[in-house]
Amino acid sequence: MEKHHILLKDQLIEYELTYKDIKSIYLKVEKGILIIHAPFFTPLSFINKNIIKYQNRLLSQINHYQPYAMYSENGYVYIFNQKYQIILRDLNEKKCQIHGKCLYVYHNHIHQIIESFLKKKLTEYIEEKVIQYLAYDFDLDMPQIIIKKYKGRWGSCFYKDNRISFNLSLVHLEKDLIDYVIVHELTHFLQANHSSKFYLEMAKRMPDYKERQKKLKEKHI
Repeated sequence: MEKHHILLKDQLIEYELTYKDIKSIYLKVEKGILIIHAPFFTPLSFINKNIIKYQNRLLSQINHYQPYAMYSENGYVYIFNQKYQIILRDLNEKKCQIHGKCLYVYHNHIHQIIESFLKKKLTEYIEEKVIQYLAYDFDLDMPQIIIKKYKGRWGSCFYKDNRISFNLSLVHLEKDLIDYVIVHELTHFLQANHSSKFYLEMAKRMPDYKERQKKLKEKHI
């Protein structure tokens, strides 16, 4: 991986370039950082030309990036798309509570305590929604639900093991987007791959899934 700089509309942008065995240039913004994948031996001038071509979209994504959380005293965290200020009250108790628009943390291990709290909140929400969907939309047994951290996906379905897992980062998003991921993974119990039949099943249960899918693609993990 190489690091380079390019001037876009008077703004000096650093980007990470990786050469791969691919056929075309791939540009994306991850957590505010411009990432470029390019075929081997692609001239840097040609790569920069492509960056400039899409500079409006790329700059927008870079400049509007905001982390879902800053785990520090007087930092913040988004929970179901609601922003909460982090207030530390160190009572040596491994817990935290929401009061108004503040999240009070009662132990100085702020990151660890909040992540545990978020995992519990997300698990409770997903379990409740899965039960609802199974009762009204799916003829399935209750699957095992796992919450974990993923770098590149929102969820996974292990239909042979009757198990589904979800990315902890979902807890930061709007509930309608979380619901989309839930229905998406449950639908894999009916259709294992993303065939036309899969999306027909999705449409039966969530007619506006395309709109939700589009919104989800605009979110970072």
